[in-house]
Amino acid sequence: MHVMLLVIVAVSLLLPPLSSQLFDAVCPDKKSFVTSTANSGMNCLLKLKRNEHLPKSPVRCYNWSNTTVHDCRILCSDTYYGLVESGKMATKECPNNETGCMRIKCEKGNYVSEENFCLLAELSNILESTRNKTELAKNLPELVKQLANISTSRAVTEPGNLATTVEILTAFTSVTNVSVNLSVAQDFLVTINAIIDQSTLPSWKIVTEYKNISSQLLLSVEQITRLLSPTEETFNITKPNVQLKGVKINSNSHKDYELNFSDFIFRNISLTSFVRIDQNDLLMLPNGSLVISVAYATLIDILGLLNKDSNSTAKLNGLVVTTTAENSSINIEMVFSTLNNTFDLDTAKCVFWNFSLNGGEGWESTGCTAETNGDNVVCKCKHLTSFSFLMSPYLREESITLNIISLITTGISIGCLIIGLIIEAVVWKHVTKTKTSQARHMMMLNIVLSLLATDVFFITSHYLKAKTIICIVTIFLMNFFYLSLFFWMFTLALLLLYHLVFLFKDFSKTTIMIISFALGYLCPLIISISAFAVGFPQNHYIQQEKCWLSKEKLYLHQLFIVPISSIIGMNIFITFLAIFKILRPTVGDKPKNSTKDTNKTKQVCRSVVILSSVLGLTWALGFVFFYKDSSKIFDYAFNILNGLQGFCILIFGILMDSKIQAALMQRFEQSPNSSQKTKLIVSTTSNTY
Repeated sequence: MHVMLLVIVAVSLLLPPLSSQLFDAVCPDKKSFVTSTANSGMNCLLKLKRNEHLPKSPVRCYNWSNTTVHDCRILCSDTYYGLVESGKMATKECPNNETGCMRIKCEKGNYVSEENFCLLAELSNILESTRNKTELAKNLPELVKQLANISTSRAVTEPGNLATTVEILTAFTSVTNVSVNLSVAQDFLVTINAIIDQSTLPSWKIVTEYKNISSQLLLSVEQITRLLSPTEETFNITKPNVQLKGVKINSNSHKDYELNFSDFIFRNISLTSFVRIDQNDLLMLPNGSLVISVAYATLIDILGLLNKDSNSTAKLNGLVVTTTAENSSINIEMVFSTLNNTFDLDTAKCVFWNFSLNGGEGWESTGCTAETNGDNVVCKCKHLTSFSFLMSPYLREESITLNIISLITTGISIGCLIIGLIIEAVVWKHVTKTKTSQARHMMMLNIVLSLLATDVFFITSHYLKAKTIICIVTIFLMNFFYLSLFFWMFTLALLLLYHLVFLFKDFSKTTIMIISFALGYLCPLIISISAFAVGFPQNHYIQQEKCWLSKEKLYLHQLFIVPISSIIGMNIFITFLAIFKILRPTVGDKPKNSTKDTNKTKQVCRSVVILSSVLGLTWALGFVFFYKDSSKIFDYAFNILNGLQGFCILIFGILMDSKIQAALMQRFEQSPNSSQKTKLIVSTTSNTY
């Protein structure tokens, strides 16, 4: 064996230093399979088989004299790509005689993320035709047509074809002293529409790692609009991912330049933009000149955020709109709808794409101001180019404070609800001896359970990543128990209404149970499943940035807010009816005196406090809370009052119940006489039913 090793070493020393020539051996520790290069006996490479896990600790390798050399380097091994060191890129030739190459990266002993940089022969021919600028100018319409046909009939969405297509488009717009008609512009936009489709986003991410060709794409469209020479006064080219609209300026026309882009659907959301230039600014342009606007939807994802003015967390949140004219130093106003309405509108910043920003490209805000109009962002800029707006997906400082308050109050609420459950379990036999009392405590128990589950899922959602399975399940259950909470509060309100209207009429125990559980659990389940079934397949159910129900679609709001709003409205009506019942004098009452008035005032106040906690009346503040310009006082009041709903239910819905107080006294072995002498605070709800 030793003789064999000596022969191998001797042969390796005599062979020329070829890095591709490898010898395999087993390390003396009998565990590591190593590969030693012939030209460097001191280097040792660890070769892992496909799907073999990387050792947890670095593997020590040895030279032939059993002396430790250094840690092994990791290799990827593949029959197609061969042997490559981890962290490096392996390449191979393209199939079908295509030019370019296939690339794949070696990471921790495994090949990952194969990249197709092969080039279609047709694209290679067109690219070669663009080398001669004279011939390019002559054949421009035909070449643009050929590229449009290729982009629609062949797959140009792979990284290699995508990058080459952008290079060809850039070459098309580099010609001078050439004018193109609307037919050529339409073919040009056919290609643009194909390569910026949402399906091409993975390829854009790959290509952008090597070169920011998205900026070249934007510049090529700006340049083609400057070559455009239509005969029409107004013109319009509409594609799913890009739209071009423009007008020819007439000195006799006294109109503003107004264009509306409204037919974009991106991520199943309708995006719009309105562009306006005042007629006084148009007078600065020569008669017969063109003003052209081009809008893109998918550049939200494609354009990188190389932006020197805003923080790195800001993201595009609307259409990208390019407007060009012979004189670019004129004022322009644009109104954008937002893609994600959960972003903080206060952080909106209008920006333009600067093609020479500190030696590179990126978003800049110089000369632009931002305003908000409802959920829209209004941008006013003093020049023309490609515009959009950035917004922060993170909560502002005030919202963070509110979030902390919500977590603290919800934690308190959970503790109080657990105490409430314990009390109900202790006194259950003592307070459920009649049908009315049993129905009331059964409803209170389900209110407590629903609110407890809601609070637990609410806190849990803050620590889960968006789009995960556990997040989706949590949001579904939280949505269900929120609705269940309000429906159970509604059943309690209906029980109160029944006793207010039918004071001496009894009810069936079976009937009240069936109605209660149908309202309390079946209705919320149907609504929750409906929201999930419609929203989840369309990727509308969960927000992109955090584990929370999406706000991007109105129907999800309606399925949640409409039932809750209706229940709150009904519960408020029943509360007012109960107050009216208290204040209405009964037959045979003597004239009012101050003592009776004081007692009734106390009784009304007590009823309002109790019913507000157990019927969820404080949630009515949500109507003010969700109004954009509402005062911060309402924000804090909403979060504190509803966060502490469990605390209020414990105090006013459980501990202030005279029967529960008596049962607790009896439980703790206090004498009946003593308990009767104790001053009890009797709620109107317990007196009523």
